[in-house]
Amino acid sequence: MCSMRAAYALTEGSLHKQPSTRANEPAVTSGSLIDRRIKSWMAKRHVPGLAACILKGSKVLWCNGYGMANIAKRVPFSPDQTLFQIASVTKTITATAIMNLRDKGLLRLDDDVNKFLRFSVRNPSYPDRQITFRSLLKHTSSIIDNEAIYSLCAAGDPALSLEEMVTQYFTPNGLLWSRKNYSKDAPGANERYSNAGFSLLGYLVEVISEQPLQEHLLQNVFSPLKMYETSLYISQLHREKHARPYTYVEKTDRRLSPGYGDGNLLPVGSLTRVGYNEHVLYSCPTLADSMVRTSVTQLANFIIAIMNGGRFEETQVLKEPTVNEMLTQKLGWLKTGDYWGHDGSDPGCSTEVWFSPKTKVGLIVFANTDIELTWVKAFLLAKAEEKMPRS
Repeated sequence: MCSMRAAYALTEGSLHKQPSTRANEPAVTSGSLIDRRIKSWMAKRHVPGLAACILKGSKVLWCNGYGMANIAKRVPFSPDQTLFQIASVTKTITATAIMNLRDKGLLRLDDDVNKFLRFSVRNPSYPDRQITFRSLLKHTSSIIDNEAIYSLCAAGDPALSLEEMVTQYFTPNGLLWSRKNYSKDAPGANERYSNAGFSLLGYLVEVISEQPLQEHLLQNVFSPLKMYETSLYISQLHREKHARPYTYVEKTDRRLSPGYGDGNLLPVGSLTRVGYNEHVLYSCPTLADSMVRTSVTQLANFIIAIMNGGRFEETQVLKEPTVNEMLTQKLGWLKTGDYWGHDGSDPGCSTEVWFSPKTKVGLIVFANTDIELTWVKAFLLAKAEEKMPRS
């Protein structure tokens, strides 16, 4: 695992020997070739902070942090210490919870989810077609994301519970219900990415396990995998360790996060300015689709487990055939080329997680701005496959 000394080694200069920078601009420090390439990319694209790791087998082969988790307080972004909202990578953890309940015999993937709910979830255009766990995991349920769901995002932890949000979204006459919550496709027919569908899966975890989602994940995923500073809620974590999300603006007339509520998630009374705009620490009541908060090295334990047939150290969080089933059937996971994984983005937040079960190589990248991480992902995977370059 990455030591704190290694995590801070390349950021100490930015704290004590800061080069000349514009106001509201994070400092850049020197280091090895791989570090210089990443820092150069960050500077060109106005990325305030980033942390990453490369996995090999059952170990973290390399990790490091760059730039700032908190620009105002000059807090470096660290793979060990910085906590961060992992956005849609959360879906892989929700899928793990569902598969764990399936392995315990508490559900079948082709069960109608209405079997477990006190309200009925049906596409109004196909009232006789069942929506199943499998279709939710594969994004083929015909449930889609109405813009109203994003208006619920606001500063701090959600005021609305997951149960309340799901009930209002899926119950006819609910405050969030609309025919626009469903596509014109029949359930099971076509793939269409759905945050709302994974929110429903999270609520089903609560109903079936008879536990709040946070408690269930703590007992069945986070604690077994030694993810001791991981939570769905800001209030359950050390606030000062949480990376601040930023959006870089070149013109002040730009909207920071269209479609999101609460004044574009800026602090109350703040106006958009040229440079780095700090968002509040915010949440959405959808929880199970995007709200897990953790560090790079803690999430590494989860990815190591999935990459190694469900096993991390002496802990088996999922059966090996179950992990194989999840990957081959795309149950909560995506595939690009030879790699399985997931990405995520929210205002001031970007994440990438990819791995190969065959070569046992993987990576994790967090950045505290909403930006395409394709180059970083490709660069680090190339370095991983060549077993890392010399500095």
